[in-house]
Amino acid sequence: MTGSNAQQPPVGDGPASPHARAWSDIVALHWMRARGQAIGLALSCIAAVLVMLQADQQQGVLMRPRLLVFDAYQSLMPRVREAGPVTIVEINEDSLKRVGQWPWPRTQLARLIDQVNAMKPVAIGLDMLLVEPDRMSPGAAEWFHEAPQDLRAWLTVRGDNDAIFAQSLKGAPIAIGIAGLDQATPRTGPLTPSQIHTVDPEKWLRRYDGAMRSLPIIDNAAAGHGILSVDMYGDGIIRRLPLVTSVNGQPVPSLDLEMLRLAVGANWFTLTGDDGGLTEVAVGALTIPVQRDGHVWVHFGPRDAGRFVSAADILDGTADPAMINKRLVLIGVTGLGLVDYVTTPLAERMPGVEVRAQLLENIFADALLQRPRWAGMLEGGLTLMFGVASVLLLPRLRPRWLPFPWLVGSAFLLGLGAALYAHKLLLIDVATPWLAGSGVFVVQLALVLAHADQERRRFQREVELRRAQEARMAGELDAARRIQMGILPRAKDITDPQGRIDVAAMLEPAKEVGGDLYDIFLLDENRLFFMVGDVAGKGIPASLFMALGKSLYKSTALRLRDEIAHIMSEANREIARDNSEMLFITAFAGILDLRTGALTYCNAGHDAPILLAPNEAPGNLEGVGGPPLGIFDDTQYPGESVLIAPGAALVIITDGVTEAMTPDGELYGAERVRHRLAATQNDADAQTILETVYDDIKQYAQGAEPSDDITIMVVRWRGPNPNGC
Repeated sequence: MTGSNAQQPPVGDGPASPHARAWSDIVALHWMRARGQAIGLALSCIAAVLVMLQADQQQGVLMRPRLLVFDAYQSLMPRVREAGPVTIVEINEDSLKRVGQWPWPRTQLARLIDQVNAMKPVAIGLDMLLVEPDRMSPGAAEWFHEAPQDLRAWLTVRGDNDAIFAQSLKGAPIAIGIAGLDQATPRTGPLTPSQIHTVDPEKWLRRYDGAMRSLPIIDNAAAGHGILSVDMYGDGIIRRLPLVTSVNGQPVPSLDLEMLRLAVGANWFTLTGDDGGLTEVAVGALTIPVQRDGHVWVHFGPRDAGRFVSAADILDGTADPAMINKRLVLIGVTGLGLVDYVTTPLAERMPGVEVRAQLLENIFADALLQRPRWAGMLEGGLTLMFGVASVLLLPRLRPRWLPFPWLVGSAFLLGLGAALYAHKLLLIDVATPWLAGSGVFVVQLALVLAHADQERRRFQREVELRRAQEARMAGELDAARRIQMGILPRAKDITDPQGRIDVAAMLEPAKEVGGDLYDIFLLDENRLFFMVGDVAGKGIPASLFMALGKSLYKSTALRLRDEIAHIMSEANREIARDNSEMLFITAFAGILDLRTGALTYCNAGHDAPILLAPNEAPGNLEGVGGPPLGIFDDTQYPGESVLIAPGAALVIITDGVTEAMTPDGELYGAERVRHRLAATQNDADAQTILETVYDDIKQYAQGAEPSDDITIMVVRWRGPNPNGC
């Protein structure tokens, strides 16, 4: 095609039985709606089952959203420390400076234990392993065998440092740590006996095949032995701690539980549960609810210096005895570089011994977080509710209300999870139901929109078919086409005496008449006005609205001769005023100053034009823009501006170009437009540029019926003085 007004081939006869076709479309649409609801319900059920199956998992990609929500609860609502039943005797930097570098001789540790025990704590927990003999014992020193005989005899009677330390342990209610290992070990030692009620702990507890223990002389002297090991999952955040584990088939308490057992004077601990796992752990009259695997969720609070007493202050007698008396005391190393700090859900790093102190405070304050067994059922039910609500509500809502089920469902889930945490300390996962429910919502929304689009297209086809048949019978469509094309300006008539512009334009309706429009004219001797628009829809209604819109827009531009933003806003007000059918026009309009190349433009929901500058890759002319014309009568459109180079061309198209299809339904696309434009010569005139795009569209479509009107306009600025005058 080389002219600006293409000829549309004559339309053939319609189907022999339009009513039969309409009836088949109605049946197909109802079947599609029923199938869409069935798909949505099936997806909701599948998502609910998957959520329930994942309820007890602690790691994996699917668990990240859940843990992030749990961490958010703790960050927003951390535990407030109201009482201090636990004190940490820390071997900190100050202690190392005042007493000496680590490791201290076991005699120094023995003195620390004696000093603490003298202040009458209810129990002591030693958060460390003493696996190797004290290298500072006299017997281990190189000079021992060269020392005088009487000195060696005295040291032998005195005993080595480990024996002295063990003697201090025997007089204290102290529990020492052991570490669980995943490989069997030959060493054994004393462990606290347990009673088991209606549960098989081996089926649920974290199992270790062996354990690393302190030296036998130390291990045997302690009154209690507790596991120190904690599993670290992928993100390295401590959220749960075990109260009971299994070592080589025997239930073993944690160091925290052993301290509580010593504090209440119990000789064993009790495990209670059922076929679903453990439910509680007890020492004496103290009962602690646990998860089915023997773990507990810790309710963390921020770090608190009031928990700590320096070991150096204990040794020199300056510590306040009230910090130790009748309290649980943890002894651990916190000196910089001597301990691994762990990360808590509060995004705060703290030494492991303080994490144990917080667990003990949780137990005393009855503030442990709980993830009940029915959490999975609730989360699956929430997922199902979210999905079913989407399936039932979306087909019945108007387009503007479609997001509301998702918004209401999201707010309900977040509020429910936060409320249960705040008031009941329950950890309910609302992230996974939200993600699963949102997935169902998106699928159902796509099906609803597809169904609505099918109905719209069916209705549009019926209307167009009936009106086309009537118009063909009366010869009206042909007349309408001639009239419509006649009101469009011919690009070759747009000239500038100084030769500063080169323009080309064409419109090819998809039907006898179409809804695309364009206009181009000189506002004055130095300003060129141009616009391209696309009415929503095709056929006679679109063509009538096209004629109305073009006339109103041109009259507004000629009347105002103002900035493009003002023209666009006023034209929109005029078009919206008499828009009883609620049609709208996407439009791009601009004013080019032929003296400077300054382009001011405004976009009302139209595809961004393509700027073809010399020696540069084609690029879209983006901007803020606004909604299509005719929707809101009070819209104020923002103006944009750009300075284009001499020889640059602006290519404006409608979506009939990008949505041109092959017989197989493959779209032409915006990327192909830019690719074809990039292949044009820098000095190509406007008509050549237009024909390059149009010819490629026709070649690509391979004779397929166009899906929409095709409009192309090319405005090329040659420069302020192209003739060199």
